[in-house]
Amino acid sequence: MTEDFQNDVIKAVNCEVNLGESVLDAYMLPSGEKRLGVENIGASLGYLDGFFFERTKRGTETLKALRGIGFSGEQIWVDSICQGDDKRGSFWMRTLSIRDFVKLITYEATIKRNLKAIILLAAFAETGLERILEDAFEGRSIDFFNEKIVHYSKWTYEERQEVFAYNREEVRALRMGYSAFT
Repeated sequence: MTEDFQNDVIKAVNCEVNLGESVLDAYMLPSGEKRLGVENIGASLGYLDGFFFERTKRGTETLKALRGIGFSGEQIWVDSICQGDDKRGSFWMRTLSIRDFVKLITYEATIKRNLKAIILLAAFAETGLERILEDAFEGRSIDFFNEKIVHYSKWTYEERQEVFAYNREEVRALRMGYSAFT
């Protein structure tokens, strides 16, 4: 059993991405794919360690909503090879795709109104826009950006309406709360 599991573990190079108050563990697979460690995703959003597993637990409304926006939740085990001054040696870690991470923080920002998620999205957007403009000025293709637009524009009409309805309810609740004070 353990041998079968070990055969499914992929060797990956590890680095840490400092986010100020937290750190994301990043992994690069032999294929060049980059992934994020699930263990500290919650810390990057201001939550405790078990955040990711609670949010993605089977049968939860959150997982249903995340699946509705294309969150796959696929986790890949990696055997990490540390870089630089990291002396931890090799260790196994569950990882999440960048696309799923973005969907998770987008959900946190838009539905949960998580300020840390909003800040991360803004920082990622600014950094990405700088790269896109740099590529455009250098005459390099920005087709990758158009592919992202296509991917994220595939929300169904019903999914968008669900988000709009939720937002309207939030506004009504805020108005009701405000009118109670006036």
